[in-house]
Amino acid sequence: MIGDGDDDVLDQLQSSDEHVRRVALESLALRSGSRDCSSYAAEVGQLLETDDNAEVRRAAARALASFGSSEASRQQVPGLLAAALRSGEEDKVRAASTRALGLVLASGGAGSGGGSASALANTVAAARRLQALAQDGSGEEVQLAAVEALASLGQAACLAPFFNSVFVSVCRSAVVEVGRSPSARLEHLELLAGVLAHRDTSVRLAAVQASGEVGLSCSTSLIVALGRLGSTEQNRRLRHAAVQALGRSGDGGVTELLKFLSDVDEDTRHFAAETLGSVGGEKAAASAAALLCSSEASTRCAALQALGKMNAQGRAHSKVVAMHTSNEDLHCRLAAIQALSDLGDSSQAGALGMLTTDANKGVRQAAVTALAKMDVAGAAEAVKFFEDDDQVVRQAAVKVFSPLHSKLRADLAREYSEAVACRMLDEDWRVRLAAVVALGDLHAVEFVNQVGALCGDGDAQVRRSAVTTLHKLGAGVVRVAAFLGDDDAGVRGEAQRVYALLGGGLGVDDDGDLSEVE
Repeated sequence: MIGDGDDDVLDQLQSSDEHVRRVALESLALRSGSRDCSSYAAEVGQLLETDDNAEVRRAAARALASFGSSEASRQQVPGLLAAALRSGEEDKVRAASTRALGLVLASGGAGSGGGSASALANTVAAARRLQALAQDGSGEEVQLAAVEALASLGQAACLAPFFNSVFVSVCRSAVVEVGRSPSARLEHLELLAGVLAHRDTSVRLAAVQASGEVGLSCSTSLIVALGRLGSTEQNRRLRHAAVQALGRSGDGGVTELLKFLSDVDEDTRHFAAETLGSVGGEKAAASAAALLCSSEASTRCAALQALGKMNAQGRAHSKVVAMHTSNEDLHCRLAAIQALSDLGDSSQAGALGMLTTDANKGVRQAAVTALAKMDVAGAAEAVKFFEDDDQVVRQAAVKVFSPLHSKLRADLAREYSEAVACRMLDEDWRVRLAAVVALGDLHAVEFVNQVGALCGDGDAQVRRSAVTTLHKLGAGVVRVAAFLGDDDAGVRGEAQRVYALLGGGLGVDDDGDLSEVE
């Protein structure tokens, strides 16, 4: 451990034992956090310049990095460190000196644009010296340290030479730091466009992410370079990042973004469609609508998905979208139905109603769900599916008119109460269940007798829901009493609960069975 007195410090720094010198420097660096040790800057600088041992010289550079607490130090130390950047020095010493130079100058406020005029002058001079490390044959560690130092000094705009480094890690680090700096990324738009063709995937990804930070200020060449990745890039993650970057460029990126709707990967097509939809606007909508003529079904599906996300601009093309509900490709039909559902354009409810004859029950069910969002016109078409051959479709159609389970307004659904009540006679218990629940949600009191008659239904779930619906309809205790002797414990329990709520009373036998109602 370094001694407390000045003489002890100097003795250890001048020791003939390299281990003692190195430990003294390391201890000095640690102690400087709580005590100004800059008075030793000259001695430490001498070791950095002349010591025979590289580890001692590196320790000296690290010690100098902590001497920037005073104005005098910030004037003296940068010169000492800059001298250590000479090309004949070992890379580990040059790297330590480079990082130290950045730290010392940044501690004076240079990195944030503050500090004295002399400090700023030192920063500019240091930036030029650091920038030169990209072209003087420096090793990877030195160049990485230079990138780090320039970034800490707020000089990311000086990182351009490092884009051409033979070291992938250096190039990637430079691109990342440029992407983080608003002014630097705007200054180097063309360089970013060039790096998008770099041989290394990680560098290309960093360039794409930096391009995304540019946003609406993207240049035409950068947008074109991003779009080119749709056909040249094999990495799916990178193509996703390119889609995101193009989306952030707004209308300017629409043309290139459209290319990704034809991507070989389904997830990428989906993401591109969602992104294009979020960009929106008349240009995006018209461009997506034009792709509906594509010979590729997957492209048409992606275009339909995008249009469905464009609200008013998408609704301007809803008639063309509706034409694809009869597309020969199943996925296109489903995509068109989903788009109409998202757009909620009631003018196309008739096109969905015509799907009652579609051979695929998934298509018919999707059509029913979409019609729930189309108000009066949608309700009129949805009721046509009550007679569907498949119980899943019939059940979905009935649920359209159940306000608590549908997008259809309750006042519109109420007009179809009679049609819903008729489905309590359906051959499938799941449809009957949906009907009795819907009537309760609609408060259709005119059908209280029909609901009460379900005490003889063959399915326990239907009978139990009938009891709940009777409660919602405000039925008398007499109608609920018919369920008190049900064979199913769940039905009896619900009946007992509702009967009590309606003001009735009942007794319980010793064996737990319900007795006669008194």
